[in-house]
Amino acid sequence: MSNSVDSAANPPAQKRFGPILLSPGYGPKQVITFLFVLCVSYCMNEFSNAMLPLILREQLHVPAGQQGRLTGLLGATQQVGTLICILFAGALADIYGRRIMLILTMIGFMICLVFYPLVSVVYALFAVKFLWGVAYSGYNAGAPTLSIDIPDNSSRGKFNSLVLLTPLLATSGFVLYASKLPAWFQSMGYSPHASLVGSYWLAAILPLICIITTIAFLNEPKRPVRENDGGGVLARVKGLFSNIRGVLAYARQNKTFGLIIFIGSVVRTDTVIIGTFLALWIVNAGRVAGIDAIQATKTVGLIVFIRFITKVIGAPLFGLIADKVNRTTLMLVSLAMMTLAFGFFGLIQDAFGVWMIVAAVLVGFAESAEAIASQSLMAQEAPAHLRGSSVGVFTFLGTATLMIVNLLGGILFDKLGFASPMLMEAVLHLVVLVVSLLLLRKNAAKA
Repeated sequence: MSNSVDSAANPPAQKRFGPILLSPGYGPKQVITFLFVLCVSYCMNEFSNAMLPLILREQLHVPAGQQGRLTGLLGATQQVGTLICILFAGALADIYGRRIMLILTMIGFMICLVFYPLVSVVYALFAVKFLWGVAYSGYNAGAPTLSIDIPDNSSRGKFNSLVLLTPLLATSGFVLYASKLPAWFQSMGYSPHASLVGSYWLAAILPLICIITTIAFLNEPKRPVRENDGGGVLARVKGLFSNIRGVLAYARQNKTFGLIIFIGSVVRTDTVIIGTFLALWIVNAGRVAGIDAIQATKTVGLIVFIRFITKVIGAPLFGLIADKVNRTTLMLVSLAMMTLAFGFFGLIQDAFGVWMIVAAVLVGFAESAEAIASQSLMAQEAPAHLRGSSVGVFTFLGTATLMIVNLLGGILFDKLGFASPMLMEAVLHLVVLVVSLLLLRKNAAKA
């Protein structure tokens, strides 16, 4: 009893990671390990998105006119996996800790990367995508919650810029070279299928290393025990639902928190839409122009690299801004930037021309602004004892929207043209921006 009183009276000294002030109980070791987890997660997602058109065309021989709808269905299947699990994953992160969720995610990624290039029928690919979505729910529950836990409130903008900057740097280089792996294997005399297998299995080594590193170094400080943390399995299950209800009740009371939860319906859709359909656009445009799919995938890697480098430049800029200005205002500005950036895709005629590079730069800046603004605002407003559950509800809404836009984007891709999923994303952000402004105006009038 005396020990607990002493620890409450004398909380651990706050450490720094460069200019970033950390919360009590966290130090540079945990920060570095956490950043490594983020890097691996980003790399695996971008790699799987960039390589999917190759699997559809070279391994499953899906006709060109069906690839858009199939890609949309596969993306929706992944989101269903996340949707089913994310609310419980967020609550579990509050009860059992963030680290275990990240470890489970890496195990799931590793299994999927092993089986991705082995599928011989479309139905098996759906199963792998579903499992990827289930695994990704653990990342969505653990990583954003740790992003809230680790920094002191005065350093959230700077920390969130670091959280965005570091994996972007790693992923930009990884995707640029990983997209060349099939061509590299092929130049050594391997068949297209063997080249895919070799590329995926090499990538699967990274999650394995990440699991070992996380177990060894990502220690979390002990959190206070709450009522629903004890009493056996039944009490913990009840605690999961209690946490979710608590988040929704708090969203009704705190208008700013309610706004960021609503905006969660659009945050992350940009990354998935551009990650899914941009690669498909370039590979299919290459088919029309007589360019081999493996060669077109190199261009995919280049465009992803440019987009990520732009996000790298934008991350520290918007991180500093987030600590200086009203974070709600920055959130609204980022929605407007996303609307304009994705609308620019409608002007592109040549997927291999300079305007595609310009579009990648515009989207990169807009994505960095939206990511920093949403993470900083969520971290600022989320109640401390419900952070994991808050992130779970936030991600649940975004995943539900993603499931719809993936399906719709695939249909539009096949029916209206390669740029149509991007234009759909511009309209979606515009609608959320307008509704957010109306809600803020209504709340101001009541006040």
